[in-house]
Amino acid sequence: MPLPSPFRLLTLLFGLGCVPVPAQEPTRVLTTALEIRSLSPAEADRGIPVRLRGVVVFVEGVSALFLQDETSTTFFRLEKAPIPRVGDEIELTAKTRMGLYLPGVDYAAYRILGRRALPPGSPVQYDDLHFSRYHYQRVSVEGIVRSVLPLSANRSVIRLAMGSRVIEVRIEAPPRAGPPLIDSRIRITGLAVGLINSPRRQLVQPYVHAESWDELEVVTAAPPASAVPAVSAEELLAFRIDGLGERRVRIDGVVAADFGKEGTFLRQGTNAFAVRFASPTPVAPGEIVTIAGFPSMEQFSASVVDAELISRQAGPAPAPTVVPALDELYSQSDSLQNGHYDGHLVSVTGTLRDSFKGPAGTTLLMQGAQRTVQVRVTEEFEAPTVGSVLRVAGICQVETNLMAAGFRTYPGLISLRPTAAGAIEVLRRPSWWTPRRLTAVLAALAGLTLVAGLWITLLRRQVRRQTEALRQRIALTAAHEERQRIAREFHDTLEQELAGVSLRLDGLATRVSDEKARTLVAASRNLISRIQTETRDLISDLRDPAETAGDLLAALANVAQRFRSESETEIRVDALTQIPALPAATVHDLRMIARESVSNALRHGRAACISIEVSATPTQLCLRVIDNGCGYDPAASPLGRRGHFGCAGIRERSRKIGAEVVWQSVLQRGTTVEVMLPLAPEPHSSAPSVP
Repeated sequence: MPLPSPFRLLTLLFGLGCVPVPAQEPTRVLTTALEIRSLSPAEADRGIPVRLRGVVVFVEGVSALFLQDETSTTFFRLEKAPIPRVGDEIELTAKTRMGLYLPGVDYAAYRILGRRALPPGSPVQYDDLHFSRYHYQRVSVEGIVRSVLPLSANRSVIRLAMGSRVIEVRIEAPPRAGPPLIDSRIRITGLAVGLINSPRRQLVQPYVHAESWDELEVVTAAPPASAVPAVSAEELLAFRIDGLGERRVRIDGVVAADFGKEGTFLRQGTNAFAVRFASPTPVAPGEIVTIAGFPSMEQFSASVVDAELISRQAGPAPAPTVVPALDELYSQSDSLQNGHYDGHLVSVTGTLRDSFKGPAGTTLLMQGAQRTVQVRVTEEFEAPTVGSVLRVAGICQVETNLMAAGFRTYPGLISLRPTAAGAIEVLRRPSWWTPRRLTAVLAALAGLTLVAGLWITLLRRQVRRQTEALRQRIALTAAHEERQRIAREFHDTLEQELAGVSLRLDGLATRVSDEKARTLVAASRNLISRIQTETRDLISDLRDPAETAGDLLAALANVAQRFRSESETEIRVDALTQIPALPAATVHDLRMIARESVSNALRHGRAACISIEVSATPTQLCLRVIDNGCGYDPAASPLGRRGHFGCAGIRERSRKIGAEVVWQSVLQRGTTVEVMLPLAPEPHSSAPSVP
């Protein structure tokens, strides 16, 4: 057990003992490129110190420089210029970081020690590059040049065949002048790099990056085009006792179709093959051409790629080979139809079963007796009606192949590429009565039947509503006429009789000398006057058109106007919301409730201001009569007392129309009469009107 620190100090001072103190681990410093390449991603991201000495072998920019020492190569980046040149021997200090694909060095500081020759490249094969064994190292690759093309103004790219695989070599210089390199065997040195799938740190496509044309060496020069060996279409990638050559061949044929970058198709006797030129070379159907190119295997048949046109001669366009039945394109017999039509210009007939458009154009699906063929049209094309019988002239292409017994293959999926949109001919259009259209017509008839049924149902409802409305109008008209008749009878009989009685009482008052008799006559005259006033009010109410129209606001405005003419009290009607139309009987009862409430406020409350407020919701109407009179004590309420019939009448009218009435009063602050009337659903509203 270790001693406590005070005792340890004492033992050190007096020499009584010695307690070993563990030494601190020295900081790790990486001094070789191989150590950096050997780090895991987690270790590289820790920022381990680096002190490295080597020669700069490639410069991409401030963020990608490559340094090689005696062990391997690593990349580093600088925070800012100046940038060292290729061939500078430098010493850099920095810390490690994880790059897109492998570990490297981040934001290095360096000093230039001098100049050195670039180290030689390690000889590699395609698989060494594909499996990234020499990634970011100087390598030397050897192969046959397929093409040399400009990549930009100051860059070139060589497509180099390394056996059966083709790799790109990018050179930081424009295409060089001098003897052509195509078909030459060369050796070139550069940096092994590639395109990286950054999220997954996977090498997608390797290539070699060379600094200049000085790093290229011609091993075997290309023969002149006239010395390229000539072969027939039957000999393309066919068996040879000395094996298949990797150099160019010369072949001729008649142009059957030219699709530009997508390939040119030639016919030679009974054979046909595809040609892909290294650079754009337009040719016309019927031309007899001689080309030099490299044999390559397509999906099913051999073709010539990276081709160069040697000679051309005009000729008539070839006629397509008529295939009697579309299914013969898929024949698996031992006859010539076993994939024989691949690459041929053929004419086939079939029924259009479907069509669809995509980014590459329009695709038609033609049906034979048992098999289908896709027709791919890259031009603007309006597909015929499904079910049409078509004749298509185009290039037959085997898209996939299938394995058969005895080491053989046969066509899987076959497509036709028309030479032009006009090469598709409609032989017969389908009957208008297709299953789809018949279904559509039946659906339309069913829809019309349904719509007619709904229309009849709605019409019946409309008739019922209009009948009910007409019945109500007739009833309202009859009620209005009856009210007018009663008003006329009151005016012509009762009011006239009351006027006669009043005249007689006036005459009697002049002849009576007894004081009691005069008082009785005066009281009788006052009674007759009140009865006449009530009669006139009743006649006016019977003639009120607002009740018949169901307009509550107009009826309340009439009440306010009548009381304003009889007193100096301010009376107003306020519509707080939109008020629906109501039955005439309901308007009458609400008007009478408001009239009685205003009368009570004037006679008993001595109010100076009275407000009649009306508001409505979808389910309820509220009528409030608010005054600022003297009010009353609810504990000693006169409501329902003997001799007070106004409030009882308000209650009776409220019960009659199904409403609830509430009185709220405070002494010396006024009284509020509130009537809540339930409304029927979906009322017909009318705009509020204020007199």
